[in-house]
Amino acid sequence: MSGAKKSTWIGGTVFVALVLAAAAWFFAISPTLAAAAEVRDEVEQTNTFNDLLEMRVAKLAADFEKLPEYRAQLESIRTQIPADAELAAYVRELDAIATAHSVTITAVSPGTPELVTVVVQQPAAPEPTTTEGEEPTGTDAEQAAEAGAGTTTAAPATPPSFTAIPFSITVLGTYDNVLAFVADLQAGTPRLMYVGGLLGTSQKAAEAGGGKPATADGDLELVITGQTYVLPDALAAAQPVDPAAPVPALPGAVPGKNPLVPVPGR
Repeated sequence: MSGAKKSTWIGGTVFVALVLAAAAWFFAISPTLAAAAEVRDEVEQTNTFNDLLEMRVAKLAADFEKLPEYRAQLESIRTQIPADAELAAYVRELDAIATAHSVTITAVSPGTPELVTVVVQQPAAPEPTTTEGEEPTGTDAEQAAEAGAGTTTAAPATPPSFTAIPFSITVLGTYDNVLAFVADLQAGTPRLMYVGGLLGTSQKAAEAGGGKPATADGDLELVITGQTYVLPDALAAAQPVDPAAPVPALPGAVPGKNPLVPVPGR
């Protein structure tokens, strides 16, 4: 009789222990382990993020050390593509080149500035694959139509304010001197000039007249068409305008100089 009671007590004790263990697992241990796992994941993510931040900081520090070099590169680009048109200064550069190569500039005509846009051609959509005697299914036709919808797109590859100024320049001189002028026009000036067209006319011996200097047999008159470029500084602060400020006076005429005579070469 006493053995049966002991067995009952032992079984009940074991059962209660199992219930307590299960309750402890579901209500205390398991949530704690899950929370600990979440904390470990957050720690790993934080460590990864910190590593990325350290890499970025190191990259920024390296770039900051190269800041003078970057500024020099920017100034070089600004010389080739200025923030303003500066047409008067550019025409003076052209005059200097003409004088250096003994040619005469008979006409300089800047055109209306135009925004520069770049159109990227994407590959055409592939034709739907079908066997001989079989028509393409609706799915293939729909996929081909969707792929072909973006055949040509205007890509924002240039800044929105990037501007081209068309130029037409007419020069007159010997064949070799005119070619030397064209070479320096592209590579001998700080400002970038894209030469897009050349139209030459052979000259015969003639006296000066009609705005042209005297010519010899074999001289060349060359019409050069091209573009220079302007990129306004988007970060430059606008200069305040004083409405009460006087209008600047135009420069006066140079004594003894006829502005209608073409620039002669030396």
